[in-house]
Amino acid sequence: MEKLNEKQIKNRWVEIKKQINERQLLAYRVGIPLEEWDKYMYSLPETEEINRIYYAIQEDRTIKTSRIKQGLSQIVGYREAKEFSRKSGVSDTAIRDIIEGKKIMAGYDIINRLELFLNTVLDDFQLSIENPLTVKSYSRDYLGEISSDINKIANRLQYYCYQLSEMARTQKTDIDYFTQQNLAPSKNLHRHIEELTELESKIDFFWNTYVEKK
Repeated sequence: MEKLNEKQIKNRWVEIKKQINERQLLAYRVGIPLEEWDKYMYSLPETEEINRIYYAIQEDRTIKTSRIKQGLSQIVGYREAKEFSRKSGVSDTAIRDIIEGKKIMAGYDIINRLELFLNTVLDDFQLSIENPLTVKSYSRDYLGEISSDINKIANRLQYYCYQLSEMARTQKTDIDYFTQQNLAPSKNLHRHIEELTELESKIDFFWNTYVEKK
C-alpha cells in the first residue's frame, strides 16, 4: 500500500467525500454506517479507514466499468463508437478504451452516463442504485448546455448583422489573418450555420435515444 503524507491523506479524503456527496448511497456501498454519517463527513477519519474506503471505491468503479464493458460489447463495435459517443455524452475514445479493456476503472461521471445510456437501449441493463442520473435530470443538463450554446450563437449572429451592415457601407469584407485575402461576406454566417446544424443533430440524437427510445 502506498505511503502518503498528511496533506495527501487529507486531499484523498476531500475527494472521497466529494464522490460520496454526489452519490450518497455510495456511503452504504463502502460501509459507512448511517448513524456515523456526520462523524465521517465533518471530521477526518483514521488513515487506515480513509484508505479502506478509497480502495473500496476503486473496486466499485472497476466492477461497474466491467459491467458497462459487457453491455457496450453487445451493441457497440469499434466503428460505431463515435455514433454512440454522441448518444451517451461520453467520448468515443473512452468508449473504445472500455470495450478494449484499456480502461478498467472509469470515473463516476462516465459510469453514470454510460449506465443511463445502456439502461435506455438494453432491456436487461439496470442502473446502479446509487446512480444519481435520470432521463429527466440528464435532459436538463444536456439540453441546457445546448440551449446555452444556441444563445451564444444568437449573440454572435446579432454581431454578424452589424458586420453585414458595415460591409454594405464600406463595400469591404474582413481580411483572413493567415492568407491576408478578403473573406467571403457570408463566411461567418456559414460557420454559425455549421454550428447550429451540429447542435440540431445533437438534439435529435438525444431525443430519439432517451425520450422516444428509437
